[in-house]
Amino acid sequence: MVKKYTCLQACHTLSKKEKISFCQCLRRVKVLQGYSSNIKSLVQLKKLNLVGLKSHDCHMLMQQLLAVAIRDILPNKVRLAITRLCFFFNAMCSKVLDPVKFDDLENKATIILCQLEMYFPPAFFDIMVHLIV
Repeated sequence: MVKKYTCLQACHTLSKKEKISFCQCLRRVKVLQGYSSNIKSLVQLKKLNLVGLKSHDCHMLMQQLLAVAIRDILPNKVRLAITRLCFFFNAMCSKVLDPVKFDDLENKATIILCQLEMYFPPAFFDIMVHLIV
């Protein structure tokens, strides 16, 4: 007799309904002209993904838009870790940097990475993720 086991989905896995909510949120975002590409044109609702992102679009997603798009769809602990990462990138990419706050940002980066390591699989963490620190 063969026993069957089912694995629960990870806390960061999005259901189809959550993917639709995420894509629709990005579809409705309106930004100033020249701020980034027309995000609406990069969202494919039928395939539920983003296509044709340029590097500046990825920066805008990580700094501003991702925190808004996930605000209702992920568990609180995962959403908080991702939002902190977005705030970290926003602080690092600001036009005016205060050298006094670099130590604080470095400490926050290590805490954020530790939080992410609790929720995401080890395959997520290549050398590029650890370059944050």
